[in-house]
Amino acid sequence: MKLFNAFVTLLLLFCFSTLKTVAQSSDENKVRAVIQKGEDAWNAHDYSFSGKYDLFAENAVLVNPVGMYWKNRPEIIKGVQTFGPIMFKNTSVKYHIKDINFLASTVAIVIVHSVERVEQDYNLPDGTKGGSKGDVTEGMFTYTLAKTNQGWKITSLHITTINSNAAASNPVKDK
Repeated sequence: MKLFNAFVTLLLLFCFSTLKTVAQSSDENKVRAVIQKGEDAWNAHDYSFSGKYDLFAENAVLVNPVGMYWKNRPEIIKGVQTFGPIMFKNTSVKYHIKDINFLASTVAIVIVHSVERVEQDYNLPDGTKGGSKGDVTEGMFTYTLAKTNQGWKITSLHITTINSNAAASNPVKDK
């Protein structure tokens, strides 16, 4: 009887472990889809973040590469829509997911390597040159996503521009 109970216990643990893995795999695909939608929205120059590009939770926060802090969905949209027609419309991006870490079944941290390419020369709002066609800027994005009743949503995004000179001296090389 003890052997039977041990077998049943192991079987149940295996089944629950397998179910968790299947559920996490499904959630991982959904999280990946949110990141892909972000790339698609950027490349379509659709900065409304609504409809098929509804990515951000209402209470989301974003810290951009120059340190601007936007603390809710309307501020994020306003910020991106302000700079979109001036700068972002001249660029395209490609995202490479480096890591997805589920802190809980409803919270994921995603690290993304971004490669942004300037497709057309442009100036910054102050009139100085912002980018020349062919320029490439790389960045690391740290996303926090939460599973909501509306699906997975971005609750936090912090963007860091990679300094290539400093990155060359990184003692922990990326694999």
